[in-house]
Amino acid sequence: MLIILGAPVGTDGRPRAALQGRIDCAVNLLKQDPNLKALATGGVPPGAGCPQPEAEVIAEALRDAGIEAERILLEPCARNTWENADRALRLLRGERSDGPFRLIEQPSVHLVTDPWHVPRALLAFRAHGARPRSVSCRVARWPGLLRMTRALSHELVGYAAYLARWFWLWARSHNPRSNS
Repeated sequence: MLIILGAPVGTDGRPRAALQGRIDCAVNLLKQDPNLKALATGGVPPGAGCPQPEAEVIAEALRDAGIEAERILLEPCARNTWENADRALRLLRGERSDGPFRLIEQPSVHLVTDPWHVPRALLAFRAHGARPRSVSCRVARWPGLLRMTRALSHELVGYAAYLARWFWLWARSHNPRSNS
């Protein structure tokens, strides 16, 4: 299962460069393997300029590229990578799904995202019980130094926060007093 992680959508409802790169990467993989399915993730993050969920934009672009609708599943509510992992894996485990998308208890998934987002995405999905593999998309044009510094800073802060959250959840589950 490919999980295409959402990214910002323009105010016109079209994918911005980062999201378009993820979509292009997924389309290539889906065309190579006709049995492969995709889960488009992403809701409407706070402050988004477009009211359409990222997952819907991804799914529409996949269909426009010739990918059959039956091969596409949506998770249009997650507002960040941690929620992507939680909601996507619940869906794949059958907690909120129907039909052919039910998978094993700990699904093996391939995450489609940008190279600098891979460590945080892997951490989030591992914390939720998956055995993820990343599909790091090629970046057509690397951002300038200022934009890359911001992106990497965002990823470092996010990674630290997710690691702390994962540790807190683990510690809570291993503390006999918190389970009573």
